[in-house]
Order: sequence, then structure tokens, then C-alpha cells
Amino acid sequence: MNFALLLIGQLILYSLLMLADEYAGTLLAAILGAICFAIWGLSHVTEWVEPSRVSRSYYTYLVTGWIAPALALIAFIALRGGIGWL
Repeated sequence: MNFALLLIGQLILYSLLMLADEYAGTLLAAILGAICFAIWGLSHVTEWVEPSRVSRSYYTYLVTGWIAPALALIAFIALRGGIGWL
């Protein structure tokens, strides 16, 4: 349940930000999504090397951290027909 609520909340936040300011919203979603994806990937590599006591919810929150901006960007680009500021 927390995963779904977190994902929907972030989707709404990123969508509203992109509607308010397309340039800032697109850049923020791309940058924060890339940072969360990199942290998620490095965390998984580290877990393979040496298992830790990190709870599963940490990985769930990181997954929503890069899936939500990616979905918001894809939906925004699909609905608008492209990125207007490019």
C-alpha cells in the first residue's frame, strides 16, 4: 500500500511541477530520477558483494524514486507531443 501511495503522490507532484514550469519540471524529474536510479543500482551491487541488514522498504522507496519521474516524463511527453523547450 505504501508503494502505491508513494508512487501516486510523486506522479502527482511531478505532473503538477511540469504543468507549472515545463523546463524546471522536466529537468528536476530527469535529474532526481537519474540520481535515485544510480543509488538503487549501486545499492544492489553492494548487496551482491556484501549483504547488509537494510530493510526491503529502502529498496521499495528507491524504486519509486526513479519510476515515478520516468512515468511522469513519459506521460508528459506523450500527451504534449514532445518537449516544448527543446
